[in-house]
Amino acid sequence: MPIDPMMLNAILGTFKNMIEECKTKNLSGPDFDKMCATYDRMEQLGNEHSDMNEYNAQLMNENLYVKFSDFYARTITPASNSQSGDGGGYDDAALLKQNVDALKQAIITIRKAYQDTIEQARGQDAEANMQLGLDYIERNFDKEYLSAGGGIDKINTRAKKDFDEIIKKKPKAFDNSVEVEVMSNPEVLIKSIQDVIDLGEKPGMTLPRFLRLQIETGLDKAMEGSVSTRNGLETEKEYILSNPISPIHIQIIEEKLEKFDELANANKFNVPNSTELKYSFEDIERLHENDIQKWDQIKTRWNDLLNDLSVWSLSYCSFAPYMYPWAIAEDPFAATKETQHIAPGIIKEKEKLFQKYFGISFYEIYKHPTFLWEVKYNYIDYSQEYVEFLIEKIYPECKPFNHLSDDLIEQRGLFCKRGKDSKDRETNPQRHFPSERIKEWYDKKFGEGRYLSKYDAVEKYESAAKPWNLNSFKYCK
Repeated sequence: MPIDPMMLNAILGTFKNMIEECKTKNLSGPDFDKMCATYDRMEQLGNEHSDMNEYNAQLMNENLYVKFSDFYARTITPASNSQSGDGGGYDDAALLKQNVDALKQAIITIRKAYQDTIEQARGQDAEANMQLGLDYIERNFDKEYLSAGGGIDKINTRAKKDFDEIIKKKPKAFDNSVEVEVMSNPEVLIKSIQDVIDLGEKPGMTLPRFLRLQIETGLDKAMEGSVSTRNGLETEKEYILSNPISPIHIQIIEEKLEKFDELANANKFNVPNSTELKYSFEDIERLHENDIQKWDQIKTRWNDLLNDLSVWSLSYCSFAPYMYPWAIAEDPFAATKETQHIAPGIIKEKEKLFQKYFGISFYEIYKHPTFLWEVKYNYIDYSQEYVEFLIEKIYPECKPFNHLSDDLIEQRGLFCKRGKDSKDRETNPQRHFPSERIKEWYDKKFGEGRYLSKYDAVEKYESAAKPWNLNSFKYCK
């Protein structure tokens, strides 16, 4: 989906005003046309990207800020217009000044766009943007669908109430100014442009020499924003390491950084070619695409097996008809009986398919890297003692036409919060750790306390189980 219009308009508004200014002054010509084409490209990229950082990176990689300002300066510079119109002679000093002035205008434009974006990100128009979203829903969603939610009026009233409650509880909930200020700071790019300006203003400089030295010293490449690209990769790595989904994701970001440095070191100006860098990154992602899919499939399938075992055993407990998923059935008691009868056969078939396609048996799950990773980083929902119970007591009984004994049903009930001791021993007591790591990273990146100023506190799990300890988990040996 495209970047939110609120953010995109803040960036492009300045450029659009510059075009309107030229139209008001009745300025035209090839440079004006190129300026408009550059703006169209900036707008096109805004509709193609959903991530603000990726959008800014591509604007920098394509040098669109500088190009726009250059064409703008040429359009409004009388010397440029007169030379375009009357066929006047070559004026080196005027053309050099024109180039330097365009770069100075680029810095002004970039800084203004940055400040405008920060102001826009303060969320002052959050309620108006919410209403735009509701208007979109009213225009595009089926009336029957809307009536299921009580009609558009009730949806509007509910949304307004929710919005007011959020603002009352978290006044900074829609304020993204700090995030924009940190993630989109253009000063690294501006320094590169200023270096080119300083070169152009050296005594005795001529336009041909100015252009030649840019290429020979690599200043033209520095303006492409490669430093910003590497900083973005470092930020991405920090985030991934704070909550790594898999070792493959870590490997991908490390390979991208290595490739960036490799291409930079191969260039005498230590600046990688932006096009080569782009295709190299795409190659890295393609190389690992199948590995990620396989990792996710294996993880999903053994999670399904454990969840199915858990649900099947729970269906025998006396309170099961009052719990999801049976409570929503037309006849909850009959639904629990159905689960008891058909779940073992389904589980066995899933197990066979898992073995067939991935070569992993039920007991091999717990030695597999996907399982060990989920435990290490606290992604697994179940506690160690509950997984051991499923392996040792429930799985051996899970066979077609077989049912749990009264003793096992009683043991199963003790793990559930609705059981006799009213304690949850199913849940991993450290399941909230991934959210805590996100909070820690967020505050480190954007300032202490920033996370809680925008989001609710991380809720800790009420579990009576002990934390996971792989050293005592015999099934992973």
